[in-house]
Amino acid sequence: MTLGSGRRPDLVCQSCQTRYPIVDGIPDLVAPEATPAPGSYRTETLANVIAGVYDFVAPVMSMAIWRCSPLRYVDHENRALGRARGGVYLEAPIGTGVALAPSLASYHDGLVLGIDKSWKMLARAKKRLEKSGARFQLIRADVNAIPLKGGVVRSLQSLNGLHGFTDRVGALAEFHRCLEPGGYFSGSTLVRAQTDMADAVLERYERYGIYPMLRSPEFLLQEVGAADFDRLHFETHGAVMFFSAERTRADDDRTSGDEPGTSKAAKTGKKKTSSKKKSSSKPKKRASGGKKGASKSSRQAG
Repeated sequence: MTLGSGRRPDLVCQSCQTRYPIVDGIPDLVAPEATPAPGSYRTETLANVIAGVYDFVAPVMSMAIWRCSPLRYVDHENRALGRARGGVYLEAPIGTGVALAPSLASYHDGLVLGIDKSWKMLARAKKRLEKSGARFQLIRADVNAIPLKGGVVRSLQSLNGLHGFTDRVGALAEFHRCLEPGGYFSGSTLVRAQTDMADAVLERYERYGIYPMLRSPEFLLQEVGAADFDRLHFETHGAVMFFSAERTRADDDRTSGDEPGTSKAAKTGKKKTSSKKKSSSKPKKRASGGKKGASKSSRQAG
């Protein structure tokens, strides 16, 4: 961190010398983009607009439209915090912290991290969480490029996040990268085909681009499973689906040095390429094995 006279403190990347400002104790680690991703500006602007009324509107919408008690969010927060067991707990996105604050207390011995792209959401969350006396750090960051090393998070919570992500597959890959093997992943999301009233509202949300990625519970569960999470459990309450899963323990790759945004598919692709080179370096042994040896080598090459 560098401190300049008459300037805001900032963080400086040692490798690229990029400066990231710290505003009111919150580091801004959103990397500058020459061409922002489609929909990202709209999503961030919408979050800033509704931040002031979110704490009042969200419970009413949950009860009247989504048919889900707000207390269920607090219950899932307690469960996710307990699974951190003194390790790093990450909330992404944290929003205004309205569900986390009732569960957070000074006796929690872990480190609580909260990321969001909306400054107004983060400002409200900071005021709320400061009253808990717990150790926490808020960061302005993108869920598709979380500024953490791989495998450092023990429990990750994403309440009402999946239906608002413009790149849900990329966000799930980042969640998987940040979690330690066997780490706990849970959250909630709005889903279709549950109640007629909710579907009517969600149809308008999607039409106007507020939530462009609304799907059925089965579709979302397939995406979470495809991101290498296992022990997947879920329950629906009205139009809200709560889910929990664990990061797979059988990964051979070491995630501690992974960079933000690095996908696992790129690594497996490298492994497959190297195995092909290895199998092609012994042509004489395959030719001497007859038909049986030839079929076996073809399977190895495939």
